[in-house]
Amino acid sequence: MEKIVKKVGRRQPLSMMMRLVLVVCPIMAVVLCWVFYNLFRWSIMEGDVLRAKAANQQLSDIEIPANRGTIYDANMNILAQSATVWNVVIDPSGIQRNLEDQQKKAAEAGTPFDISAARNQMAADLAELLGVTQESVLKHMGFTDKNYRCIAEKVEKPVVDKLTETLSEKGYHGVSTEVSTKRYYPYNNLCSNVIGFTNRENQGAYGLEARYNSILSGTPGRRITAKDAVGDALPTTYEKTYSATEGSSIVTTIDQMIQHYIEKTLDATIAQYNPDQGAAIIVMDVNTGGILGLASRPDYDLNDPLAIYDEEVRAEVEAIADEEAHKEALAAARENQWRNKTITDTYEPGSVFKTVTASAALEEGTATVNSTYNCYGAVEFPGLDKPIHCHRRSGHGTLDFTGALVNSCNPAFIAIGQSLGQERFFKYYEAFGLTAKTGIDLPAENIGSYYDASMSNISLASCSFGQSNTVTPMQMLTAAVASINGGKLLTPHIVDRVVDQNGNTITEYGAQVRRQVISEDTSAIMREALEKVVSHNGGTNAYVKGYEIGGKSGTAQKLTDTTDTKRVFSYFVFAPADDPKVAALVLVDEPTEGDTSYANVVVGPLASAVMKNILPYMGILPTYSEEELAEQEVTVPSGLYDLDPVTAISKLGIQGLDGYVIGSGKEIVKVFPEQGTRVPRESTIVLYTESDEPAMVTVPSVVGMTPAQANQKLGSLGLNIRISGGAANNKRSKVASQDVADGEEVQRGTIVTVECLISGEDGE
Repeated sequence: MEKIVKKVGRRQPLSMMMRLVLVVCPIMAVVLCWVFYNLFRWSIMEGDVLRAKAANQQLSDIEIPANRGTIYDANMNILAQSATVWNVVIDPSGIQRNLEDQQKKAAEAGTPFDISAARNQMAADLAELLGVTQESVLKHMGFTDKNYRCIAEKVEKPVVDKLTETLSEKGYHGVSTEVSTKRYYPYNNLCSNVIGFTNRENQGAYGLEARYNSILSGTPGRRITAKDAVGDALPTTYEKTYSATEGSSIVTTIDQMIQHYIEKTLDATIAQYNPDQGAAIIVMDVNTGGILGLASRPDYDLNDPLAIYDEEVRAEVEAIADEEAHKEALAAARENQWRNKTITDTYEPGSVFKTVTASAALEEGTATVNSTYNCYGAVEFPGLDKPIHCHRRSGHGTLDFTGALVNSCNPAFIAIGQSLGQERFFKYYEAFGLTAKTGIDLPAENIGSYYDASMSNISLASCSFGQSNTVTPMQMLTAAVASINGGKLLTPHIVDRVVDQNGNTITEYGAQVRRQVISEDTSAIMREALEKVVSHNGGTNAYVKGYEIGGKSGTAQKLTDTTDTKRVFSYFVFAPADDPKVAALVLVDEPTEGDTSYANVVVGPLASAVMKNILPYMGILPTYSEEELAEQEVTVPSGLYDLDPVTAISKLGIQGLDGYVIGSGKEIVKVFPEQGTRVPRESTIVLYTESDEPAMVTVPSVVGMTPAQANQKLGSLGLNIRISGGAANNKRSKVASQDVADGEEVQRGTIVTVECLISGEDGE
């Protein structure tokens, strides 16, 4: 029995150990697996995250903004550039500790110290330097549990230098600066609707700034330093800086001088006609599609894009008392001035569209230069309550193809459209790019609405002369250019190339031909016909002496909810007509003042002024006929002083000028207009022989007279006349304005410049 007991006693510990192993080992295995899993997760799976968190607790990582690339015009003039500026930041908790330390030291020294007064003085000094309010600085100082508050953004170097000096002089602590960047636009509102602007984050918000944001932005840098538990920099040598990389720059096709010309001209037209819906001008290189100038009104100041640029609109918005209504009106006014009318707004192009219809008919052979059309003043369609009228209600009679364009005859173009039929008409409407975006490198491009090949005969009729369908100005210009540049539909573009910081070209954009729409032969016929549109009857309002100008005007009446008649006027113009280099589309939307009956009256002079300015600048020089040369201005010759009157008059006669002598002296003592002045040929120069006291006359009104009548009226009073305007030689032209006001007292011999226009039914 004893042996048995001993035997059992030896087996019992072994059994317990086995049970213990079976229980403990799995637990230990689970624990080890858990440990290894977490080690793997923390070191491998989440190692980067944890290391980043640790680094964030120990390191201060400050981003260094990158300067955006520069935007240049075609001649490398700067349109937009970035510069280094600074943000001013404070450490409210550090300021509070410093003030408390000062108070403690003052108490130990028995000196009074007012923390509140010291804080107020510091805020006042900072506010004065930075151009902010003392209240805003104090508000930021009040966040005593924070160590970072920005009190002023994008401060320029002179102010930062003064700030550094003040901080040193007054012993202020807790104020520092951090590098930032600021966008500058040297010409303020010039080309604003094209260039666009950047937002507070230095990202492009509109225009080229937005479209090419990824190219212009660059890569930010970083400055990494060690910091303590409360976020303050540690006095260690650990600091690493990664420099920012400046963005690439873009060189545009915009020519600053052309842009200046067209904006100045557009603003003068707006002042004259006060259009409710703004106005626009686009100038294009007809061989590349490059946009040489683009002006859209209303516009804005690129350096202050949130401010309402138009004074009247700004006053209207500010007068709105209701807060919500004011906020909505302000937002609407901003959007209105930021938008680029040439690519976002659609309109019925009117007779400018006849360039497309005419080109299609010539290309398809349904019309030739010898085709004839009968115009009786209106065309009736079954099911249509009223006939479709021609702008000449009495009718044009029989017209050939060119005559239909020259007279802008709607019935003739209805016949041309009907000869094409719906399918072929729509085929060319689509081929000329009017059913799609042009592809211009600007954001927010729109397209118009249109009838497809299933349109009715009535719709085809109205579409044929530019009503019913709508387009953007950019679509219309691109299509019209294709009709005269050899038939090539181009993709308009504003950026010519991308360059790096050293000016090396990274990417270059050339002419992009989307398709061949019509043949060169058809295009040549269109060029010749459109030249006659501008030059017929001695010249229309778009004519420029010395140049062969081609073009087509357009008037479209808008449908409104009232009985008021609202119109949009446009003019497509190009030169030289035989070998086009440049084209433009000008547009005035809903003019409210002046003679607003026909496009040729409103936008004809605008088209003429654009070409008159930019053609010589582009090196396209005028050529004059013998008759035109005879009418050119001459220079008042020098050497007239001290001559006797007879000799002086003879010398003037050699230049084609007359002399009028005042006084009975023997020598000339004064000349007016002065020697060296450019004056119209046959002007009268006043020669004074005894006294230089000027002879004065009162200027009469010659508005409404023919050029001949105005010349006679002014000449009878001893005044000279300079006749301007493309229609000066047109037999139907009348004086529309004069540069010296009726009733003004001026010297005898003064040159009065008059602008002559044609109006009435030929104005379409």
